[in-house]
Amino acid sequence: MAPINYIIVGSGVFGASTALYLIRKYPKARICLVDRNAFSAPTRVAASWDWNKVVRADYNDIVYTKMALEARDLWKDDPLWNPFYHESGIYWISATGFAKQVLENFDKLGVKAELFSYPVEEARSHYAGIFKDADYTGIKEVLVNKTSGWADAKDVLQKVIETAVELGVEYIEAEVTSLAFEAGNGNCKGVITQTGETVVAERTILCTGAFTAKLLADSAPERTTLHAGDRIVAAAVAEAIAPLNSEQIKTFSSMPVAIQEVPAEKGQF
Repeated sequence: MAPINYIIVGSGVFGASTALYLIRKYPKARICLVDRNAFSAPTRVAASWDWNKVVRADYNDIVYTKMALEARDLWKDDPLWNPFYHESGIYWISATGFAKQVLENFDKLGVKAELFSYPVEEARSHYAGIFKDADYTGIKEVLVNKTSGWADAKDVLQKVIETAVELGVEYIEAEVTSLAFEAGNGNCKGVITQTGETVVAERTILCTGAFTAKLLADSAPERTTLHAGDRIVAAAVAEAIAPLNSEQIKTFSSMPVAIQEVPAEKGQF
């Protein structure tokens, strides 16, 4: 059997998309995608395996804006991504001058979009007034971008993995417990699974999210330069899901993504 050219650990959004783009660019390469969850698992231990994710180019940083605009165009036009994208718009309540910065970034990049900054009283009337009772304390303007939206994260992630496999990526269900190193030079030569099997590859790509720091430390406790240290900081997001009755569904079915920044003492968003 041909040697493995790339082994990718983790089939979340980074692992799955890396596998897809590598096999598209190098169709003759042997690429293995390794994950603790089965290929057909109904759930995955991945932050990207979620009900939905926001697709937006609304950022303070113009570099992020440029990258996100390229991604948004793929969501809109690429047949792989398009079925999972919903251009609902975004309604962003911020007291930090965020709306002005976003408009400036779009202007500098020469991008035309249905992007607006509304004073609070005018903003309240948009989207059938579903945000009229929001907390606008300290708010002078509201950003509305009708070219932003959201994506079905779970379904599109599964589709990306399936597409990569169809193109030739090998999917391995295994728990990776350590990296494997060459005895002489200490270079990474692959991974070791929970069953003790060593999977050797020319290149090892870690797409392991919050598990990365532990994996590196466990793999080589004595090699502190290899450890993540403060280069990777794990964070968590609390999620709440509320059931809607038929009347509420009518009210909220066409709503945009809504983001409200709050004072630091209450959290971040």
